[in-house]
Amino acid sequence: MQTRVEMPFGDGEYVFWLPLPQVVELERVTGRPMLAIEESLRQAIGGTGDGELSFLGGGSANAKDVLDVLRLGLIGGNSGMVDGEEVEVGPIRAKQLVEQYAYPARPLSEGVVQAWRVLSAAIFGVELKKKAEPDPGENPSDTEKDS
Repeated sequence: MQTRVEMPFGDGEYVFWLPLPQVVELERVTGRPMLAIEESLRQAIGGTGDGELSFLGGGSANAKDVLDVLRLGLIGGNSGMVDGEEVEVGPIRAKQLVEQYAYPARPLSEGVVQAWRVLSAAIFGVELKKKAEPDPGENPSDTEKDS
């Protein structure tokens, strides 16, 4: 089980992680426990029929909570993939990414779901997806199908 999440954000795919120093900072700058922020975000989202999450409204999280979770998650994750190149994400880059690709540049509803995913991974963990293994009876190099 992992406590980090990798997801598309802005110009690439980034790792978001909240190790203890970032959790302490999150709670300091928001004045709220991480668990309370997660709960307020969870109350505002729900699943769609296709398994995706979306903002439904409600909840008591505020925009600053969302932006701080994203910024600190990027700092903790410290990496991303942009145009096939691995990039580091320090505090300055994280701040720039959030300013460029989160509210008010993008709808706050997107950020609510993203921030909840970061917090959910930290609190509940995330199951890693296993790569599909080929059936032992099949030859993976076969490209033709039986007629």
